[in-house]
Amino acid sequence: MESAGPGTGPQPPRTSGDFTPDTGVIAEMTGRPMRFDSDRYRPTDTYAEVACDKVCRAYEGLGADGGDRESLLAFLRDLTDPWGELPVGTPPEDACWVSIDGMPLETSVAWAGRKAGVRLSLESPRGPAKRRMEDGMALTRRLAGRPGVSVDPCLRVEDLFTDDDPQGYFTIAHAVAWTPGGHPRYKIFLNPAVRGREQAAARTEEAMIRLGLEQPWRALTEHLGGAYGPEHEPAALAMDLVPGDDFRVQVYLAHSGVSAEAIDAKSAVAADHVPGSFARALRGINGADDTPEWKRKPPVTAFSFGPGRAVPGATLYVPMIPVHGSDAAARDRVAAFLRSEGMDAVGYEAVLDAISDRSLPESHTQNFISYRGGDSPRFSVYLAPGVYREA
Repeated sequence: MESAGPGTGPQPPRTSGDFTPDTGVIAEMTGRPMRFDSDRYRPTDTYAEVACDKVCRAYEGLGADGGDRESLLAFLRDLTDPWGELPVGTPPEDACWVSIDGMPLETSVAWAGRKAGVRLSLESPRGPAKRRMEDGMALTRRLAGRPGVSVDPCLRVEDLFTDDDPQGYFTIAHAVAWTPGGHPRYKIFLNPAVRGREQAAARTEEAMIRLGLEQPWRALTEHLGGAYGPEHEPAALAMDLVPGDDFRVQVYLAHSGVSAEAIDAKSAVAADHVPGSFARALRGINGADDTPEWKRKPPVTAFSFGPGRAVPGATLYVPMIPVHGSDAAARDRVAAFLRSEGMDAVGYEAVLDAISDRSLPESHTQNFISYRGGDSPRFSVYLAPGVYREA
């Protein structure tokens, strides 16, 4: 497989800074041996069964009907083929990046006003990186025939994010979101550092040009001063696999060594950004940005791009574990922040209680919470299954 490099279009953004191991996104379990350690699941339970259980319990926490459990399990077995029937009691040789406990799946719950939805992110656990990448590519093509799905934009840029020797913490991941009364919606996550972190910005730029999103991408690049280093590093590119005007691309920028106020200021380019809101969230949830805890895991901003938009949107991702010592400690800070912003924290707390397999003071499953303020605030929590631990 030959990987394409950046094209001959406009000059790609400059890369600045040193991409050292102590900067950028982290993968908590990568490179560490894992062991199965669950109070709920048997070693013979499959990944698909665990995923089904987590999704059902997320709906229970919301007080909502998630539908027939057997139908959901059949759906997830198909979606996770060829690895969903593997036993959870045998951890993969290399940890998956999609979940902070190394599992190949992560549940998330999103709130927008009074509405809430459940999502599931997936990453193949099979073999070395290239095999995982090939599993991801195969799933993308299988999704093409499903209602409301278009993979054509993804295929236009796929060569930028694949390689015979993929680098980085992950290759390809997918997510599915359930919508009441509608078909499931799908998303793909691609690794711009597939040939090294130094190439991530240029590959992202080329993808945005091919997708017709150069104008809002240039607006972001200029606002950041034209350089993408560890302070604003493309860590992932996500695409909604939908047709027409609903199509959206998200670029996730990790911020190593950047203050809360600076992260907020760099988001001012976004049309939907409320000045000061990101800084309040970061300080309110994770405390002062000069503490050792803050440096354990960098915050992330997801900039979203779509057809006909001159500037991007922005959503903040606040890291939870290992910045906080437990899910209970993280919950208390998040709930207090939500209430301070006039938002209801009851649903968030109920979901944690419903989906956690251990008491929250002993649980370490919260990866990030995402937040966007304004008149219609949005909030999400991303939760590992809590099945694997370091051996």
